[in-house]
Amino acid sequence: MSVRTFIAAELDISPYNVRKNRRAITSTEGLEASILRVGLILPLAVHPMKGSKKHGVFDGGRRFRAIRSLIARGELPADWPIDASVRTIASEAELLEISSAAGLLHVDLLPWEVMEGLQRASKRGASVEEIAEVTGQTEIWVRQHLRLAELAEPIFKAYVDGDITQDQAKAFAATEEHKLQLSAWEAFRQMPSWQQTSDKIRQLLKVGDREEEQLLRFVGEEAFRDAGGAFELDLFADAAEHRGRVDQPGLLRMLAESKLEAARATLRRRTGRTDLRFAAEYPRARHGGVDRDLELVPDCEPFSAAEADRAAFLDDELVELAHRRDRTEDPVEQAAIDLEVQAHAAELQRLQDSRAILLPEGETHATLVIDESGALETRWWWDTHRAKRAAEKPEDPRAVSAGQIAKPTNDLGGRAVGATIGNTYQQRADAEAKAEHGFTQEGVQIVRAIRREILRAALIEDGATDIAHDFLIWQLLRGELGNHDSVQLGARGLARADDSPPMVMIGAVRRAVEATPAHSNWTTTLGLLRAHPSVQDRDAVAAFRAFLDETREWKEWAAAVVAAVSLSRTANLDGYRIPVHDLLAERIGLADDEALRAHWGPSEEFLELLPRAKRIELATPFVDDATRRNLDTMKAGDTITPVTRALARVCWVHPALQFQKAPAPAVAELEAAE
Repeated sequence: MSVRTFIAAELDISPYNVRKNRRAITSTEGLEASILRVGLILPLAVHPMKGSKKHGVFDGGRRFRAIRSLIARGELPADWPIDASVRTIASEAELLEISSAAGLLHVDLLPWEVMEGLQRASKRGASVEEIAEVTGQTEIWVRQHLRLAELAEPIFKAYVDGDITQDQAKAFAATEEHKLQLSAWEAFRQMPSWQQTSDKIRQLLKVGDREEEQLLRFVGEEAFRDAGGAFELDLFADAAEHRGRVDQPGLLRMLAESKLEAARATLRRRTGRTDLRFAAEYPRARHGGVDRDLELVPDCEPFSAAEADRAAFLDDELVELAHRRDRTEDPVEQAAIDLEVQAHAAELQRLQDSRAILLPEGETHATLVIDESGALETRWWWDTHRAKRAAEKPEDPRAVSAGQIAKPTNDLGGRAVGATIGNTYQQRADAEAKAEHGFTQEGVQIVRAIRREILRAALIEDGATDIAHDFLIWQLLRGELGNHDSVQLGARGLARADDSPPMVMIGAVRRAVEATPAHSNWTTTLGLLRAHPSVQDRDAVAAFRAFLDETREWKEWAAAVVAAVSLSRTANLDGYRIPVHDLLAERIGLADDEALRAHWGPSEEFLELLPRAKRIELATPFVDDATRRNLDTMKAGDTITPVTRALARVCWVHPALQFQKAPAPAVAELEAAE
C-alpha cells in the first residue's frame, strides 16, 4: 500500500464500490461544506482499474463525488490535489470483500495514521461532529481517537513504534493532562513487563480510584464542581461504567469531611449527647470479622400523625418518581423529575432528622461509613461487652414454650412493617430479603401487597367473618387501651388506608396486586358494600338505620371488610413478619399452600422479580434433568416462561407469601386455662 496524490480526472468510482444507496450517494452537501472548510481529512482508497489509466475509488466514494461536485461548480480547481492510498488487489473477490468492510478506517491505514489524520483536521478547525459525519463514525469514536493522537509525545511515539499496545495507549489517554501522563510513563517504564498492564497505568493515574469515586458520590459531583473541582471521565470506559479521575483529591476529602461533620452534629443533637463518640471502623470480634454482638438498634421518637402521613406520602412519591424517570428518555422531563426528587428527599431527610434517637444508658458509640453507592450508613454499638452487660437489665423469667424454638434475639420481627423508607429496620429487612430471595426493594413491596390482598380475600369468605369480627374488635380494643406497639397488631388505625390517597400504591405494585384472584374477590366485595344504603345514603341517620336493619350475618360480613381494610402489608420476611397474621391465617384456613393458591398463582410478572439463579433454584425440584440443564444455558429473561410454567403445574407458593405456624401458647398459659 502506498499513498499518492491524484487529481479528479485521474480517478473514477470503482465498479466494486459496494455503496448502492442512491440517497446516501447523492446527499453530499454536508461533505462539500466540510471539504471546502478543512480539506480532505483522510485519504481515499483506490485501486488500478483494468483497461483504464484511471484508478477506481472503492472506499470514499461519497467524498470523491463531493470533490467532483465542487470542481464542477468552480468552487475547487480541476487540479485540486486528492490524497489516496493505492492498493494492489489480487482478485475481484478480494476487492469486493475489502469494499464491504466497515471502511477505510479498518482496512487502509494503521490506527495511529488515522489518529494523526483526525488531529490535522481538528487543528484546521473541523468540529468533532463534522469529522464524525465525514468519516462515518460516532462522535465518541472521534473523541477517543483525537485523545490518543494528543498523547504526550514519548507515549505516542512508543505506540507508533509498537512498544506499547493500543489498550496501554488508551489507559494513558484516560486523562488529557500531559504532566500526569508523563509521570505515569516514567513509573511505567521502571516496572517489570508482567506488571505493565492497562489497569496498572490507570492506577498510576488514579483513574477509577474506588475510594475517591465513593467520596465523589457521597459529596455529589455538582457540589464538587461548585467548589472548584472537576471529575474527568475516562473516554475509554465502558458505556455503563462511570470511571474517571478526580482532579483535586484534597478538596474532595475536605468536602467529604465537612459533610461527615455535619452528620455527626445532627446525630449528637438527635441523641442529646454532645460527647457522642464516632469510630471509623466497626468493632472487631476476637475470631475476626465484625463483632455483631455489640451492635444495637436504638428506637426513634415516633412521628406525630401528621408527620407520619407526610413521610409515608414522600416515600411513595419518591418511588413513583423513580418509575417515571425510568420510563422517559426526554432530558427536560428527566431534569424536572430530578428536581422533584431532590426536593422530596430533602424534606424527608428533614423529617427524619427531627426525630430524637433514644439511646440506652451506657457506653455507646456510632460508626459512619460511606458505602459503594456513596450513601452514608449509620450504625450503633456498645463500646465493650462489659458496657453492654452493665446496661442490660436481668431478663424476666420466661415460661418454657411448647411451640417452636424461639428465633435469635437479633430477629427483626415486624419492625420494618411501619417503617418509612430509609429507616434502619427497613434497610436491614430489605437487605435480608435480597440476600435470601433476591427481591429488590420494589419486589418486597409487591410481595407485601399481594400477601395482604390474599388475607383480605380470605377474611371476607363465608365461614371466616366471625374470626374477622373478633380480629377487628380485638385490634381496636388493644390499640386504644393496651398501650402496646401498634405495629405488632398487624393492622393500622382506620383514619386512612395505606392504599388510599395520598398513599396510592405505585404502578408496579398495583399491577401485581390487580393480577391476583384475591384482588378480584376483594374489589367485587368492596363494590357491593359501597352500593349499600348504609354507605351510599347521604343522610347519616338513614344510613345508620339501614345498617341496623341488616341481618347479623350481613353485619359480620361488613365487619370482616372493615377488618380487612385495616390490615398492614406484611410478608414472611424478617422485618415484615407479624405473628398475629400467622394466627389469623391459621384460623381462617390459609395455613397451607393449597388454600393460598386459591387466591394467588405464580405469574411471569412475579417470577421476573427474582434473579435468574433464584428462579432456577425454585424450579429445580419440579423439572426433569434435561429441562434443568436447558435452564442453565438460557439467558436470564428466557428462563421466566419455563420456570413459571413449571411452578404453575404444581401447588407451589413463594415462601415470602406463606404464613408460618402460629406459636403455641406457653405452658403457664395452658395450665391457667385448665
